[in-house]
Amino acid sequence: MKNNAQHLYWSSVILVLLVGSIGCGKTGASFNTSAISYISIMNMAPYSSTVDIYFNGTLVSPSGGIAPGLYSKQYGQFKPGNYTVDFKKTGTDSLLYELPALQYDTSAFYTIVLYNISSGSPAVQAAVIQDNFSQVNNNTMAYWRFLDMSPDASNVSLSMNGTVVQSGRTPADNFSSQVFNQFQQISSGNYTLQVQNSVTDSVLATQSNYAFGQGDVYTIFLTGTAKAGMTVNVLPVIF
Repeated sequence: MKNNAQHLYWSSVILVLLVGSIGCGKTGASFNTSAISYISIMNMAPYSSTVDIYFNGTLVSPSGGIAPGLYSKQYGQFKPGNYTVDFKKTGTDSLLYELPALQYDTSAFYTIVLYNISSGSPAVQAAVIQDNFSQVNNNTMAYWRFLDMSPDASNVSLSMNGTVVQSGRTPADNFSSQVFNQFQQISSGNYTLQVQNSVTDSVLATQSNYAFGQGDVYTIFLTGTAKAGMTVNVLPVIF
């Protein structure tokens, strides 16, 4: 049995992850180089349930679990190690998905994502992105990537200020093509972001006049369903 002190430690870590209360700095600034792994979590499975998360069998999520659409506002700091991650329906022993053991290294950054595998189905998978900031090397530019995390959004394009920057994207395609997890460079400034169907040009979601700052890094991601509506989200990288 895990001791209660460890349980409380891990629970507080994930709670901080979700509410975004860690002292932080943006990518490009100095950060703690002691024995720490940086991990964020995204529940991008709108057709599934609220989940409890376990690291090596220890419950680490806050009371009430992590609801669909909830995601870390910034990276949390974890002790490096080899972890198996289990997703269970909140308050039960019903295992929804298990990520096999993976080594989370010192001073490395990871994003753990739970997502639906098809439109309208509660079935889920999970994957780990090892976030690579090696190309973030120009403090006068901004950096971005786009993730299609809506299971209903097949074959979509992303436009920034009316210019298509990616097209033909499909749900969770970044897990089969790692190039989509890489950050791309763009001039800093305000951008209107629009996701539309690549075939019909119908607009699925828009976010207007979002400020991309110099030297800052952003994950743009589409969430939601066809019935409930979709949203373009922008998540600045903070740790």
